[in-house]
Amino acid sequence: MNDLTFAALGCSEALLAALAKRGFETPMPVQAQTFKPGLEGRDLLVQSRTGSGKTLAFGLPLLHRLSDERHTQALILAPTRELAQQVGAELHSLVPKLPIASLVGGVSYTPQLRALSMGAPVVVGTPGRVMDHLERGTLDLGRVSMIVLDECDEMLNMGFLEDVETILAKVPAGPQTFLFSATLPVPIAKLAKRFLKDPVQIQLAEAGEQASHADIAHTPVLVPDHLQVRALVNLLLKDEPSAALIFTKTKAQSEEVAEELSVAGLPAAFLHGDLAQATRTRLLGQFKDGKLRYLVATDVAARGLDIGGLPLVVHVGIPTQMENYVHRSGRTGRAGAKGTSLALVSWKESRILLAWSRRGGLKLDWRAIPTPGEIREAQTARLAERVGGGVSAALLAQAGQLLQGADPQHLVAGLLGLVQADQSAGFDIPAEPERKAAKPRYDAPRERHEGGPRTQRSYAERTAARAERGEGRPEATSRTRPDGSFKRRSELGRELDEKPRPYQRPKVDSAARPRRTWEDRPAPKDVPRPWKAAPAKAWKKK
Repeated sequence: MNDLTFAALGCSEALLAALAKRGFETPMPVQAQTFKPGLEGRDLLVQSRTGSGKTLAFGLPLLHRLSDERHTQALILAPTRELAQQVGAELHSLVPKLPIASLVGGVSYTPQLRALSMGAPVVVGTPGRVMDHLERGTLDLGRVSMIVLDECDEMLNMGFLEDVETILAKVPAGPQTFLFSATLPVPIAKLAKRFLKDPVQIQLAEAGEQASHADIAHTPVLVPDHLQVRALVNLLLKDEPSAALIFTKTKAQSEEVAEELSVAGLPAAFLHGDLAQATRTRLLGQFKDGKLRYLVATDVAARGLDIGGLPLVVHVGIPTQMENYVHRSGRTGRAGAKGTSLALVSWKESRILLAWSRRGGLKLDWRAIPTPGEIREAQTARLAERVGGGVSAALLAQAGQLLQGADPQHLVAGLLGLVQADQSAGFDIPAEPERKAAKPRYDAPRERHEGGPRTQRSYAERTAARAERGEGRPEATSRTRPDGSFKRRSELGRELDEKPRPYQRPKVDSAARPRRTWEDRPAPKDVPRPWKAAPAKAWKKK
């Protein structure tokens, strides 16, 4: 058990009171390891999974180092609007009077301009809106002394890395920089090498690709694509979780799944990037407050959504990368709580998930699709547990009136029909003959020996594997630089323009080409018109 406290770390009295008010007394591992070097002004390169308490890990040193001056002192960049707003709310909960400028897209510029004009010491935003304010001249980074790059790997996946480099280049040399990322691919490592000064590297035991989250139970279900929504209805009816965050691959699919759940008596709402920011904020607020039980979302909600005690995350089909699957699953099992990650996978996706489990150390507990009979048994057991409580004298008198002259079994059946009238009884999903088992099999002896199929590795992974085997880097091709990184399209186009073209057609000066005028054109000639010829003589009858 960890006996270290925030007071032993050296937190100020005001922050200790704010932490105690929220029930935080013992720091999480990432917070304990980043506080002292962050307070000393050292740069930090932290590799830690989502949900490990990273906001307080950089927030506490940042709040201690802020001065009373009213100008931008700290800049925090996050990949999504939801994550940026969550970071701002977290800092506000510790220091309610701290002026914070939230620069995110999809909202009005007026409050952002007002906060910047008043000199907010902390600016939290997404790279796109921060770049917009820099181009407008409304954001001054000339006196920034602290920079935080939160979930930098996701900013790389979303294509924000060039904007991040542009923003960092506008900051005067020498700021304290915190870089947090669940993984460290080659572009992130180059960014850290360029902008961080002798950083303290912190890699927690649960970070990286080989990490498994002990607080999350991974329970995949093997089901064909066209039956996944029906299987989801059966699973939710049987388990009846208090809340569930359901991820889909596309925006249209999120709307379809939410509609199917609502029709089955499981009220759900969908959330994706096409919705207005006000609508997204309202839905997230209802989901956090428990007013909305099921939320169907795309990956827009995978970053920045922090729900305390969320019991279930569902994947309707797995994403294309293991890192995205881990981040999705990280919405549950946060801060030491237990959670479940349920994945509905097709036959092909099941083999990919097996490979991920071998690569990331995930323990998969395969389960079958519940039948309508199993759903009724689970509902009956839960109903029997709830019936015993909340019985008053008035209800007993009303029950006596109902039982007069009525068959008790028919009466209870009628009441159950009223209670469950709007809820589906589940779907009868037959198992395919060749795939009756809930757990997938392996198609080759090598897969049976290694525990699943091999996945396509990235260029950085293949390079690292060759380095471990003692092999040299492959020769650079026309599309790669000498260091092995890929060239940009602009570089390839520039090289293509400079390359001689031996079979290029000679250019002709259009100005020197002779042009004919109307006077030079030949006069029209009389052209015979056969359609105006005299008609043939009609045959005469003899």
